Amino acid sequence: MPIVNRLHNVMLDDPKLRNDVKVLGICAGNNAKQVEVCKSQFRIPFPLFPDEKHDIHIALGAAGTPFMIIADSKGKVLMNHTGVIQDFDKPLAEIRELHKKQ
Repeated sequence: MPIVNRLHNVMLDDPKLRNDVKVLGICAGNNAKQVEVCKSQFRIPFPLFPDEKHDIHIALGAAGTPFMIIADSKGKVLMNHTGVIQDFDKPLAEIRELHKKQ
């Protein structure tokens, strides 16, 4: 979560990304109370949504977790990543490049 939090904050500070790219979290298997605990524990600054019955998770293809999707404002998936993000710079560079192409 620290890397995703950092990505979120850097994108908020970037005038080119601020209004076009948003981070949302889907908490597969978690109820609203568990989501609030997670949000507080990890100081998550972006919206998190409970997905207790895995409905959203399944609709997105039941990928492993953690799973990140980058989509444009029309919902077209531009990029996805499964697993923990190890390198902060790589996904940020990909997001910036995809944003330039839009």
